[in-house]
Amino acid sequence: MNIAILSIGDEILRGIIDNKNASYIANKLFMNGFNTKTIISISDNLDEIVETLNQLSKSHEIIISTGGLGPTPDDKTIEAIAKWSEVPLVENNKAKQLIKNHYKKRNVQITQMRKKMFLIPETSELLPNSVGAAPGIKITKGNTTLFALPGVPQEAQAILDEAVLPWIIQNYSPVIWTTALTFRNIRESELATYIESKINDFDLLTVAYLPSFGYVRILFSANKDYTNDNSFNQFLNDLIFKYQEFFVYKSIEKPEQYLHKLMLNTGTTLCTIESCTGGIVASKIVSNAGSSEYFRGSLICYSNEIKEKILKVPKDILTTKGAVSEETVKYMAENGKNLFNTDYSIAISGIAGPTGATPNKPVGLVHFAISTPSNIYCYKFVFHGNREINIESAANTALLLLIQHIEFFKINFIKN
Repeated sequence: MNIAILSIGDEILRGIIDNKNASYIANKLFMNGFNTKTIISISDNLDEIVETLNQLSKSHEIIISTGGLGPTPDDKTIEAIAKWSEVPLVENNKAKQLIKNHYKKRNVQITQMRKKMFLIPETSELLPNSVGAAPGIKITKGNTTLFALPGVPQEAQAILDEAVLPWIIQNYSPVIWTTALTFRNIRESELATYIESKINDFDLLTVAYLPSFGYVRILFSANKDYTNDNSFNQFLNDLIFKYQEFFVYKSIEKPEQYLHKLMLNTGTTLCTIESCTGGIVASKIVSNAGSSEYFRGSLICYSNEIKEKILKVPKDILTTKGAVSEETVKYMAENGKNLFNTDYSIAISGIAGPTGATPNKPVGLVHFAISTPSNIYCYKFVFHGNREINIESAANTALLLLIQHIEFFKINFIKN
């Protein structure tokens, strides 16, 4: 079964916006066991859309398009689909009602231009949009099923998750098996050296190295199931043991996603005390719906005055050791945890750059302190990037260190 992703929009070809939809859809398909064969971006041109659909339908059983479903004159996708499928556009009562309800809730008038969204190809099935106005559609021509989704990422992702993926999973069998490991603060080349020396022992297995700032994810995939393969499981255990200091979890999820599930499962609470990251760690945490169940809040203590007055960092510590020091982050973490009354706190203070370095404290130096229910743990890293990279690396590292400590505490708590 071949799948194509078709991104429609002049704004994508001109580089005005990132093509987030294609990467999200391809990743979701892959994580559910399906490969994407083709990804294409084209303009909002009626004839080009029709011709592209004609070409893709010759070699793909599923096409997922995004963009061009809105009410403006440059939105040509619905018209093009009707032309491709050789059926007329008709006013759909369900679409009409959904769109009217959407605008009514927002006290927005239904203009003549917006009524354009009432029209869909006659033989198509409506895919409700739980986030925005324009519904998606599903239509079949010959052996090809086309899903047309809005271009707004939140809307496209919602319809994909709620309607498209469930349909694909129900009608097709996954062809890919995957598992993943996440490591922090280690170069992918070091991991690759060990992995590549062992991987040839396993047929049909491929490895993808997915580096991010502060961590790397190793994705193993195959056209066969290795879940119960003793040799492969021993290989994974050996890999984790060899790099146990850097290993964090078995998942492809981003740190904030994994931490979210971990916090909910453990029923513990958390706060962040941030200096050089300026709230980025907290922002990552609250990107998950439901984070209010465990996240009490964040304090951005950028100045020494705030560190001293609110977090009670002794003035002599700030004077003699400096804001970027183990001693300072220890006070930040412990007093911050007491301030927010949480089980865990993470404190970060560093020199993001390009200025602020001293002979003993280079740009990229970041100190971390994690206050757990039983102790305080301190770490120091030097990141080697520009300001943006150093901040992102520090934020991700903070989350990953926290995960390691919560997992460790959970295991030992259960044992005791």
